[in-house]
Amino acid sequence: MQWEIAIIKLLQSGQNRFFDVFFELISMFADYIGIFLLFIFFYFFANKKFSFYFVLITIINSSFNHVLKFIFDRPRPFEVDMDVINKLEALGRSFPSGHTVCATTMVFFILLYTLQKCKRKWTKVLSIILCILFLVLVALSRMYLGQHFLTDILSGMLVSLILCTILLSIVKKQLIL
Repeated sequence: MQWEIAIIKLLQSGQNRFFDVFFELISMFADYIGIFLLFIFFYFFANKKFSFYFVLITIINSSFNHVLKFIFDRPRPFEVDMDVINKLEALGRSFPSGHTVCATTMVFFILLYTLQKCKRKWTKVLSIILCILFLVLVALSRMYLGQHFLTDILSGMLVSLILCTILLSIVKKQLIL
């Protein structure tokens, strides 16, 4: 855990007001605001069924994440080391990262939509690059803000990918763009 604290302290060593606001915004888009905006996009540009499955799978993933938080009961970094600055008022435990679960679910659906609907190769490549950038920024934001360890973030990504894959395999015949 000490190496993870060292990563967080390194990120926070460059703290300033711009990064505070920037990473808070990234975290906001990896949560309910991003989910809502993506739902609206899918509702109007994909179809109602696709947007419904996006929200349903996001709720299932988020609920499962809360169960895991209860089971593992891992404290947040600022609770473990007093030198880690808590830049947000977060509730709950640390493992796994709920924002990362939501962000990974959003990225999964964005890529599912883009790779199926877009015909141009550059659009698909750009979508992949932007999705990876978003996940990296979410990961950095959660550590910079003092909310999560790197293992919380990586496990959140893994949990989301596994659940998205399982749940989409169950509903794939109904999920037509």
